[in-house]
Amino acid sequence: MRTLVVGDIHGKLTLFNRLLEAMNYQAGEDKLILIGDLVDRGEDSRGVVERAIALKSESPDTVVVLKGNHEAMMVSALTEPESEQAELWLYNGGVETLHSYVNSEGEFDVPEAHWQFMESLPTWHEDEYAIYVHAALPEEEGKFLHPSEVADSPELYWSRNRKFFSSYSGKTVIFGHTITGMLFGERERVWLRDSLIAVDTGAYLTGTLSGIEMPSRQVFSVSEAHEDGEDIIQGKAAGVKMKFWL
Repeated sequence: MRTLVVGDIHGKLTLFNRLLEAMNYQAGEDKLILIGDLVDRGEDSRGVVERAIALKSESPDTVVVLKGNHEAMMVSALTEPESEQAELWLYNGGVETLHSYVNSEGEFDVPEAHWQFMESLPTWHEDEYAIYVHAALPEEEGKFLHPSEVADSPELYWSRNRKFFSSYSGKTVIFGHTITGMLFGERERVWLRDSLIAVDTGAYLTGTLSGIEMPSRQVFSVSEAHEDGEDIIQGKAAGVKMKFWL
């Protein structure tokens, strides 16, 4: 069974659907992992959440949707709308999400199914190929912890630990959260090392959404710049230039 991992979608429903098509995703035959940050910044967060729920319902045993920091912010903000967390969420793309949830009567309306879905998202997943988290593995006394030891740690979906990016070694970890072009020098490209794969190519910012197939490490990207589909990039680790910025 292939494992297909999709980077941070951030409300870009059209790109998400195109990427699934580019990957030739087969429900029930492939495992599909969404690395988190379905919502905020893009124009159709509601549509992305609806699509993720449908995919999970169709193949509950082979679709995994991880919690990103934006799902965590959204749930917290809607639970306590007067809190600092709510202000932080609005400043970081929550306004666009609010707009996507305005109904035909002009009222803000998050369906109960969406609310329950986002509240229930796990922080990590593991299969024979890799460990999957939204952001990074927590560090304690110079050691990177397996997520099973710290499943409730916000570091799993918030951290940007440069030491993790530069010195982690062990079972491959696939993560999003940090846009590859901002820290790793690989603009609009998946960043690959032996033990780390970063799949957030900044869909809301660059117009490029990416994913990776395991265990082949085949990379897939779709771009708003070429909506006819000709932009689909399929490469292997050997074909990707690796560079790290400290």
